[in-house]
Amino acid sequence: MHIPQHVVDEIKQVKPAFFKSAFEKLFTWQELETLLNLRPFVNAERCKIMNDKAYTWERQSWMTELNSFPPSLLDAEIRQNHCYLQDASRVNEKVNAFCGELETVFPRGAVDAHIYYNLGENLNGGFGIHWDGSHNLIVQMEGETHFQIWDENVVGDRIVQFLNDKPVIDVVMQPGDAVFVPMNVYHQALSLSKRMSISFPVSMNNVTANQDRHWIKIT
Repeated sequence: MHIPQHVVDEIKQVKPAFFKSAFEKLFTWQELETLLNLRPFVNAERCKIMNDKAYTWERQSWMTELNSFPPSLLDAEIRQNHCYLQDASRVNEKVNAFCGELETVFPRGAVDAHIYYNLGENLNGGFGIHWDGSHNLIVQMEGETHFQIWDENVVGDRIVQFLNDKPVIDVVMQPGDAVFVPMNVYHQALSLSKRMSISFPVSMNNVTANQDRHWIKIT
């Protein structure tokens, strides 16, 4: 099991929660580097750079992934912006299994993995204070993140500049730490250093079959 029982018991209550040193490392910088050099993972529909730029590039030869970022462009942009990869539940066997376990905790939920990273040259940015339409279990992989979660009963505009209430959880997350954020609950993640985390969103409004979690082994 990748998700400890005490974490399972607490997130079933669907309330904001913080877990100190609860998880093993599921994903590394070296694995992220590999993904950023694989065209399917840097398709613009999957690889997100958090700014308002509109990116264009020339078509290059032999490419079946025509909408993938050119590596030189991507290398420059990821050093200046917060970024994430979505549709990443199958980046390795551990992450895939973790998603499957979380789907047993929420039997009617569909789980994915979103890899958030900031390489440290620009610590500003991100989503700011916002809420999501899915539950999220967020596990710190590398670096430090200042994470805040507000009262679970406060829901308004999707993104706000500030809230009058004090957060109910206000922590600095280090590798192995995690937070659980129920859907429609305001929260904010602020990078304090070069950092990487994985968010495991749980959609409770899924109308399609959950992903096949079978892991192919050939050795």
